[in-house]
Amino acid sequence: MGVEQTDKSIILTHANGSTAEIYLFGATVTSWKVNGKENIFLSKKAALDGSAAIRGGIPVVFPIFGPPPSSPPEYAALKQHGFLRTQTWKLDKVLLDREEGVSVRLVAPPPPASFGHQDINVHYVVTLAGHQLVSDLHVRNNGKEDFKFQALLHTYLAVPDASKISITGIAAGVSYKDKVLGGQEFKAPGGSLVVDRQLDRVYAKIPSQEIQVSDGQEGGYKVRFRGFEDATIWNPTEEAGSKMGDMEPGGWDRYICVEPGFVSEWKSLPPGEQFIGQQTITLV
Repeated sequence: MGVEQTDKSIILTHANGSTAEIYLFGATVTSWKVNGKENIFLSKKAALDGSAAIRGGIPVVFPIFGPPPSSPPEYAALKQHGFLRTQTWKLDKVLLDREEGVSVRLVAPPPPASFGHQDINVHYVVTLAGHQLVSDLHVRNNGKEDFKFQALLHTYLAVPDASKISITGIAAGVSYKDKVLGGQEFKAPGGSLVVDRQLDRVYAKIPSQEIQVSDGQEGGYKVRFRGFEDATIWNPTEEAGSKMGDMEPGGWDRYICVEPGFVSEWKSLPPGEQFIGQQTITLV
């Protein structure tokens, strides 16, 4: 039980022996083990030296999701998924270290100088419980004008075989954009979603705020979110996964991305206010 910090990461250990590791680069959770089983996928070819965003884990996407928009200029100059996942964070405080759980707060460095909104503060709280991992993204606007942004936790859940999983919790009628089909909009049919083709769908305003993943072997995950309203479901399959330079061969068969976020539109945060987006992953 406790918190250990190395030069590259923070390791949380629960009283029951479960562990989580958070890299300071990107504040990316790269591991979550319970009873010796890894629940977070990390590509064996992922760069862990700070030279590129980490492929796998739980990257923090902010203040844009996907490619940069054409305007305003300070957003247009950003790289895909923004800057938080490629900044080096610092451990700010150990919030909890007791039998029921271990929790730490990390603080992001200031935004790049080229980004006009310098009056924002971002904290990230990661809490390890017995069979649960909770991530809270805190964004505070200390400026004098509204701050618009998008945010998402790009969670790679480890599964034995992606072709055998089923995903539920997305009700019939929920709108989604299919990025594989060029961003065309559809309505979810309800029922189970399976990985029988390349998936890259952004579901907007999911009423249940909870998605379940059955791994096909009597296990799986429940992903609950608060503050975040949307969720992206992504698996590139071999068709696109084999073209990723930092994806290990066959890696696409061993994960499903369930990504809670606020990305179907822009979040507008008034001066002096705080946004909190929370993801809770529970083993089932």
